[in-house]
Amino acid sequence: MNLDVSANVLTGSLDLAKKQIELAKDNNLEAIQIDIADGIFVDVHTFTPQDLVDIDFGDLQIDFHLMTEEPMDYVWEMEEHCRHLPIRAVFGQIEKMSYQGAFLEEVKKQDWKAGLALDLYTPIESIEEDSWDWMDAILLLGVEAGASGQVQNTFLFEKIKFAREKILKGEPMRIFVDGGVNKDNIAKLQKSGIDGVTVNTAFNKAENYKKAVEEFLSHVE
Repeated sequence: MNLDVSANVLTGSLDLAKKQIELAKDNNLEAIQIDIADGIFVDVHTFTPQDLVDIDFGDLQIDFHLMTEEPMDYVWEMEEHCRHLPIRAVFGQIEKMSYQGAFLEEVKKQDWKAGLALDLYTPIESIEEDSWDWMDAILLLGVEAGASGQVQNTFLFEKIKFAREKILKGEPMRIFVDGGVNKDNIAKLQKSGIDGVTVNTAFNKAENYKKAVEEFLSHVE
């Protein structure tokens, strides 16, 4: 299996986040994407990265998805308080980001993978041309940001195609999809040429988390 599959955490409850992290640890997933929201970019208001410093992530790696105004502020918070956490990558939403290049550069200074995230209807052309040279990955939302359980929008595939064309031109970048990912659409997503997905509702709302993970992975080629 070449596809990168991570579990997703999007909640304002730190206790629920801890439970979801434990479930991911117990079911042999390699990574977990933690969404940080400030109540400004989206209506959801979560905890901040600093609130996670005492959690044991075991062998899990962390991808932070910053759905916030000025994601750079949270990168500085992570630099100060979260250096010991197993951070693999940091994605910042571009919609309320003042300086894309500065954000990517700051993330990469910490030896974390740096990525930009785009809401469903944000055009890929919103990524500044120079940013493509800095990005390790792009995170494309298949639903509108801020709420789990939405049905994936097929508009996503146009953006995946555009990103793939950039890679074919030589951009060293990976494509990740977040939102509406489930066992019924994972085959189509893989055929589109993506590198990874994060899964929320299909895991976290399942009656049996372990069974849901196993069933999902059985559909991954």
